[in-house]
Amino acid sequence: MIYGRDREQARLGELLGTVTRGRGAALVVHGEAGIGKSALLAHLADRAGGVARVLRVTGTEAEVDLPFAALHALLHPLRDRVGTLPGPQAGALRAAFGLAAAPEGRDRFLTGLAVLTLLADAAEDRPVVCLADDAQWLDRASAEALLFAARRLQAERVAVVFGVRDGDRPFPAAGLPELALHGLDDPQSAAVLAEHGGELAPAVRDRLVAEAAGNPLTLIELARMLGPEQRAGKLPPFGVYTAASSPLGRVENAFRERIGALPERSRTLLTVAAADGTGELSLVVRAAAELGAVVADLEPVEHAGLARIDGELLVFHHPLVKAAAYRGATLARRQEAHRALAGVLASARDDEAADRRAQHLAAATTGTDEPLGSLVEQAADRAARRGAPAVAATAYERAAQLTEEDETRARRLVRAAVSAAEAGQLARAGALAERGERLATAPGLRAELAGVRAAWEFELGNAAAAGRLVVDAVGAIAGTAPEQATAMLGDAATYAYLAGDVGTLDRAQRLLTAVTTRHPELAGDTFAGVHGCALLLSGDHRGAFRLLRPTWTAPDADLVYAVFTTIISGADREGAALADEFVRHCRDHGRIGELTHALQIRTQLRILHGRHAEAEADGAEALQVAEATGHTRRADHLRGILALAAAIEGDGPRCEALAEQASRVAAGQWWAAYARGVRALGRGDHPAAVRHLTGLLTGPGGHTAVARSAAPSLVEALVRVGEHEAAAGYAAGFREWAEAGEQAWALELAHRCQALLAPAAEAEPHYRRALEHHEDGTRPFEQARTLLSYGEWLRRARRRADAAHRLRAAADLFDRLGAAPWIERAGHELAAIGARPRTAARQATVMETLTAQEAQVVRLAAAGATNRAIAAQLFLSPRTVGYHLYNAFPKLGVTSRTELARFVEVPGPPTAGFGPVP
Repeated sequence: MIYGRDREQARLGELLGTVTRGRGAALVVHGEAGIGKSALLAHLADRAGGVARVLRVTGTEAEVDLPFAALHALLHPLRDRVGTLPGPQAGALRAAFGLAAAPEGRDRFLTGLAVLTLLADAAEDRPVVCLADDAQWLDRASAEALLFAARRLQAERVAVVFGVRDGDRPFPAAGLPELALHGLDDPQSAAVLAEHGGELAPAVRDRLVAEAAGNPLTLIELARMLGPEQRAGKLPPFGVYTAASSPLGRVENAFRERIGALPERSRTLLTVAAADGTGELSLVVRAAAELGAVVADLEPVEHAGLARIDGELLVFHHPLVKAAAYRGATLARRQEAHRALAGVLASARDDEAADRRAQHLAAATTGTDEPLGSLVEQAADRAARRGAPAVAATAYERAAQLTEEDETRARRLVRAAVSAAEAGQLARAGALAERGERLATAPGLRAELAGVRAAWEFELGNAAAAGRLVVDAVGAIAGTAPEQATAMLGDAATYAYLAGDVGTLDRAQRLLTAVTTRHPELAGDTFAGVHGCALLLSGDHRGAFRLLRPTWTAPDADLVYAVFTTIISGADREGAALADEFVRHCRDHGRIGELTHALQIRTQLRILHGRHAEAEADGAEALQVAEATGHTRRADHLRGILALAAAIEGDGPRCEALAEQASRVAAGQWWAAYARGVRALGRGDHPAAVRHLTGLLTGPGGHTAVARSAAPSLVEALVRVGEHEAAAGYAAGFREWAEAGEQAWALELAHRCQALLAPAAEAEPHYRRALEHHEDGTRPFEQARTLLSYGEWLRRARRRADAAHRLRAAADLFDRLGAAPWIERAGHELAAIGARPRTAARQATVMETLTAQEAQVVRLAAAGATNRAIAAQLFLSPRTVGYHLYNAFPKLGVTSRTELARFVEVPGPPTAGFGPVP
């Protein structure tokens, strides 16, 4: 019986009910050791057994550095289904299980997607409940895959429940529902003692209840510590144990006392079992035999209630028994146990045994040992091949610790740093790289380390420092590794451009020129990008665009770099096409980690192009993926972009909430300032608009694409507050950039700025030229603002009919964009001349009644994709896709997939989207 956990058992019952009704669920049950987590998970397993398939695994310290050990154990009953998964997912899972090598460049999160699909497929037969106890000891690769799947459970009949011990190794379960277990109250504690503690004098019982602080395990074990006279209250109940710092400390001390009372060979056997940690009985017995113990020596252990035999496993009564057995042994005895285990594993031929043997040998060694370092490095290589970079990083680091020769140690630290970076552990990667730099003398190694450190600095928001680190390192390898130098200089230029660091960009230019002079075959897109960025920062926009334009359409161009150059050039159509290709590439190749970047770029462009519903869908997916993959800075950057859409639509609270979160990172701050400026303009608060937008254009991001887009809004705000001279300065800078780039949207805005600044009698030609450019433009919100501004000018010129014509056109565009504050402004202008908009207030389109994910699913289904294909693209399960379609059909008023096409526009190059300018 479980005492004092009625509320918790009810919560688990609700979770099971949710799953059996067809919805996914995840839960993290956490608390201190002995508080009852395992008992609750066992209760859920018993309760679920009649209605669901139960999969169970328990994390162990011994396997924490064995890649995918826990996942393999958990999913072993489903191994026959792996072949039915989509090809890339099946390949990822086979690689995780050591059955195949991971494809080059495979995204580490693809394994999590494969786990989600596998569990969802199994749940088609009956619900599935996955229980991971002691999850803090799951190997990092398994935990990452399970957490990715758990965070994306929607319409799958799958539950994933983790049991996590507080105070041990952190478990990164942020965002999942939690159930915290606290201590029992005194009556509940007394009930536990009544069942498990035997006869106790009332005073002794009360003392036990007080000492245990509500921890069930502590209650039971403290009671077992007492002799007959202590139980009867004739002697004090505690002596030496009160020296421990906590009730659990006293329990561990009690276990040590009980272990100490065992015969020596029984203690030896327990030490070997604790050092092994897997519980594999035959392995423990064979290793213990090397130290003189035999199977019969297990009998005193079982009689003392410290461990039991369960089939082929030796199971400790509690993890604290294992801790007491291991920590209570001398260092020499622990090392003997590890060596014995390594000796037994030497005869095995599989990779897992080789990895475990290397671990045991490393644990038995306190100094340097190059042959052992080589073995551990081989284990790290295997982990990297299986797609477990976090595990590989730990093994490479341990290999470095075993190495005496500085350059070899540095090389292993490089591999550790690179693996940690691939695992998303950039802080750890930076620290490893710093250690490696102190040892490395080879220029190639130092360059690699500099690249890792630069990525960490950039993640911290120090783009300038990142650029300098890379350029400093490249000089030493420019003559011997030209390809590596060229690639690194491309990264350095990106960092330096975003930081506005002219000096570092100039150094990168000179180095790249020297490299490509000797190796002209390398003078491709990187050369154009580096020199183009430098020219943009120096103000030579025409020269920059001459270099950058070819990179947009080069057949062998780096996709990410090409998208970057279109954005900094304001090339909307080319950028949109490349962003679509970037998203497709990530989906087709399972590049889940990169997908957040691709979706962020496309979200940004779609907002600028007036495609808000699609942008919201992209943004929602990007945020979900970013949170699942730990890309918190990318998520904050994205929130700044989404704040702009909220500002345009007049959703002030959402705009402010997103802008506040976005301001935690530099790029997010830039977008937040733009959004707040647009929001202030929409409200007619021109001083606030000047404040926000001036801060953007004069700050560190003043040269960036977001600042270029915001400059015309600052010009308008400055004109409205009468600061014409300042407005003219910003307008001139924008016009020079726009004329050099020859992008229609930019030329339109340049003329609008001129119209706002011109004397009343000279403004109209600029308005007309602006609208001519907008016929080929890509930004309908800006087109509508131009029409509004022109209409205002016409009203002041008392040309009522012309004003009404332009103002109604502006109101129509604002209406279609859902730009509520701007619709109101256009309405006020129309009212001032006694006119009204052509249409009533905008009603939401049918597609806008869908959630962001429903809309994505509908668009793909309308294009003919099957549920399974849609699931693969959106990193969902087919069942969730079907669930979204089931919900979308009645909202759209359709009954079949063939009817969806009439609701969905076929994606194409961005245009104003609303026909020619009236």
